[in-house]
Amino acid sequence: MDIIIKVNNQSNGRDKIARLCQYTSRLIWHQLESRNVNKYSIDRIKSLENALSSFRKVLRLGRCIDIVYMALNTMNIEDPVLRISLTVSKLAHALFLYADHIVWLTKSGFLKTDSDSWNKTANRFWLLSIIANLARDFYEILHILELNRSVLLKPSELLGGSIKNFDLNASMRHMCTIVNCHKDVFIDTVKNSCDLFIPLTALGFTKLSPSAVGALGAVSSIAALVTLIKPITKLVPA
Repeated sequence: MDIIIKVNNQSNGRDKIARLCQYTSRLIWHQLESRNVNKYSIDRIKSLENALSSFRKVLRLGRCIDIVYMALNTMNIEDPVLRISLTVSKLAHALFLYADHIVWLTKSGFLKTDSDSWNKTANRFWLLSIIANLARDFYEILHILELNRSVLLKPSELLGGSIKNFDLNASMRHMCTIVNCHKDVFIDTVKNSCDLFIPLTALGFTKLSPSAVGALGAVSSIAALVTLIKPITKLVPA
């Protein structure tokens, strides 16, 4: 209970909790729809999903400015790969939020614009941000593998016949140890990998069902909540 209160006291924490409920709602209503459950129940859950989506948009109002300032800080990172990937990610995310603000203001009746066009623009920027984040994750993974290559079987050794001396259990133990020591990279990679398919589906590049999108969004939200509950699992710099 204390953890829930702690997370809920942060605006970012409330957003993540609302996001988890939003995508879980999408998963539930589509599962009910596929089972031909009465339309009234499905409509109520869809209304809940829309309400949570609107709530999150309100929570994020003006946050694009904060993220632009964060991008200014990432431009000072010494490592060129981290500097480029994080800066691109922040700027793309800020533009995603800006476009998302326009969508919300249009649907609320404050502006008269093409909300569908702005929604596609928002998803494009979100996709770019996720790709930049994944590029950073893969860079971190390669660095970890390089540091631990002495305990991992190399492809050249595998082809050269060392497979006879290959201990699968020992290798799995090494991998589990590596993952356990780098939970921040593992969690961030899972989160971004799940998120990737949401804008891809919204833009029509992939054709996932609402259930699949809901499940991916829920897993991504749980991963994000873990980093809030246990800051040590958050990948830094971020």
